Amino acid sequence: MAAHKRILTMALVAGMGMLSACEDSDPVVAPTANLTTAATTALETALDDEYHAEAIYLRVLADFGNVMPFFNVVVAEQRHSASLRGVYERRGLISPDNRWDLSSVPTFATVPAACAAAVDAEVANIALYDRLLALELPADLRMVFVNNRAASINNHQPAFLRCR
Repeated sequence: MAAHKRILTMALVAGMGMLSACEDSDPVVAPTANLTTAATTALETALDDEYHAEAIYLRVLADFGNVMPFFNVVVAEQRHSASLRGVYERRGLISPDNRWDLSSVPTFATVPAACAAAVDAEVANIALYDRLLALELPADLRMVFVNNRAASINNHQPAFLRCR
């Protein structure tokens, strides 16, 4: 457990500089701006998926140490969830708690096995964002979805393909 907390702390510290950059690029929305039921569900779904990926990648780090690309990608997943939580905050809403932890995600026998599973997870994440982006969404939420999807396509998936 102590190793998990140390890894999480290191990942959070490494990602702190990027959080403000993500938040600065989001448009300002009136705190009372309401989301439709579909947009709220989409936001909850995306946040849960980012939390899930973060927990899986933290599990890999807890099991194998600070292996690449998991260390870098877990920091990115933390930025993704922070950008989604930012939508909640700017709209005066409370974001759902993270239901995932190291005991609720799969473990892998080897780093290459984890990389192969991560490729599949990133493909599923891209498909999820494709489905969510087909919905009628407010501009701020759409922008966060587009940015998170692009990171999965351009950064995460290629990194995991290289490590298999």
